[in-house]
Amino acid sequence: MEPKDEIKEKCDLKELIGEYVPLKPAGSDSYKGLCPFHGEKTPSFHVSPDKQIWHCFGCGEGGDCFSFVMRMEGMTFPEALVHLGAKTGVEIRRMTSTKSNLRQRMLEINELTQKFFAKVLSDSTGAAPARAYVNNRGIPPELVQKFGLGFAPDEWDALSKFLVSKGYKESELVQAGVSMKKKSGRGVIDRFRNRLMIPLRDHHGNTAGFTGRQMPGDDHGPKYMNSPETPVYNKSEIVYGLDLAKRAARTSGALVITEGNLDVVSSHKAGVENIVASSGTALTSAQLSLMKRYSDTIIFAFDSDAAGFEAAKKGMVLARELGMDLRAAILPDDVKDPDELVQKDPAKWKELVQTSVPIMEFLIAHVTRGKDLRKIDDKRAVAGELLPAISQMQTVVEREHWLQVVADLLSIDIHELRKAVDPVKTVEAKKPETKAKQERVQVSKLEKARRLLFGWATGSDEVFAKATDRLKAVLGEEDLWITLYNLAATTYDSTSQSAQKSYFSRIREALNGHPQQESLEALLDSSTLMAEQTFQNLPPQKVLEHVETLFALLESHAHKQGRDQLARDLRLAEQAGDTDAVARLLQQLQDR
Repeated sequence: MEPKDEIKEKCDLKELIGEYVPLKPAGSDSYKGLCPFHGEKTPSFHVSPDKQIWHCFGCGEGGDCFSFVMRMEGMTFPEALVHLGAKTGVEIRRMTSTKSNLRQRMLEINELTQKFFAKVLSDSTGAAPARAYVNNRGIPPELVQKFGLGFAPDEWDALSKFLVSKGYKESELVQAGVSMKKKSGRGVIDRFRNRLMIPLRDHHGNTAGFTGRQMPGDDHGPKYMNSPETPVYNKSEIVYGLDLAKRAARTSGALVITEGNLDVVSSHKAGVENIVASSGTALTSAQLSLMKRYSDTIIFAFDSDAAGFEAAKKGMVLARELGMDLRAAILPDDVKDPDELVQKDPAKWKELVQTSVPIMEFLIAHVTRGKDLRKIDDKRAVAGELLPAISQMQTVVEREHWLQVVADLLSIDIHELRKAVDPVKTVEAKKPETKAKQERVQVSKLEKARRLLFGWATGSDEVFAKATDRLKAVLGEEDLWITLYNLAATTYDSTSQSAQKSYFSRIREALNGHPQQESLEALLDSSTLMAEQTFQNLPPQKVLEHVETLFALLESHAHKQGRDQLARDLRLAEQAGDTDAVARLLQQLQDR
């Protein structure tokens, strides 16, 4: 069996999609939820674990486990194959392209490096101060393992020698960012020495790079040292902790964002797992777009003085442009970060996250602190901070609400304030369009009838055999329908297919490699799921009555189309003076 087929056989589609989308039962072995690929309030996203397909009747997206992961995670097919192979225990041979092989080698080096550092932290006598430091930070062994924490020994080339012994070239170690060329002579030395090592994982859980935290008492180099940019590490695209936070974000409906990596580690101890870190850098559009896959709501964690507020402002603007909801968890006056609060009062940190406030509420409190709003200079300064933030809001309701709040605060008529906001409002960035331009796919009554009948007929070989001639007559002349019907008929006639596979599965297999595979799969899947949702709770007799109504609708339409075409041909024959054609066409009209 091919790895792709083995993965599909072993993959639990409901469990896979459920990691991203809350699903509810929608009848016999099918589920539905809000589509993750376009905004909607009524669920139109359907999943059939039995048939191993999903389809959204709102935006038209659909497919199998591979297409879902590719669409959701921005993966290529080979990457999705490897990713799902790891989840299902199916071994995938290394990809053969130069780019893929390079990426694979870099990830292997990083994975071995992480294990090396973890082993040193756990067992080395030289790592005793690091173990004491971790213990003093209140990080238990289970979190050390969960986040892959380690220690880089205070030696020149311990890691480099280890990796070379495993078959990696020195040039590869330099390219991966774990080693550096010696300033003089040949050979390489370790980039990180005498540091607590924190793996930087991508949202798939692959170790892409490292942050090395300086040990207390060591004044060599910066407090935090990061990996350089490599073929697998781009600091503007990595969100620390997202690999562990994405499921919790789906459940809670929000992602908490803090500055420090160790804030994330500590928060897990307090039961706050929907948390990520910006690692002290400004948020980028790529990072926010990645986060938006898992939640539309971001909760910024600020201390009472909001020391990091200025650095976060650019990220807030970008987040608003993406249509994200921004909130704030405001720390008490006597703590500087979530890590410190967790050490003092973990329950309080959890409560602050659960009772976060709109970001504007925090912003107003922050910019008005120490201001006398009876003075025009202070009023102007406050307005200068608040009005641009209001102008970036995506909805009229939100904009008008905060305009009224600020108008009352500054004792200024809201109509005058609105004049100051409206010109800025026009620079709002357009939200990215989905494949279907975020418009609900409209299916005509006739097209819906075709899909329902085709989905019903291909439910089993026996049903298709009884309906084949009548079905073919009502599917119309569209090339896609003709192609799909012919493939279904050929699949039914074939005696070489495995009897253990369902008729639907055999048809879908027949689409593999077809020039129109994507369009045909979408038509087949949407027809099957539509029929499943429509007929699943009806008794057999009611199903047959419904089917007969659909056939009657399409046959009546086909009959009318036929008469209309004959009438058009008759007019042309009369205009051409072709008496034989006129007589023949008149007879055909009478016979219909």
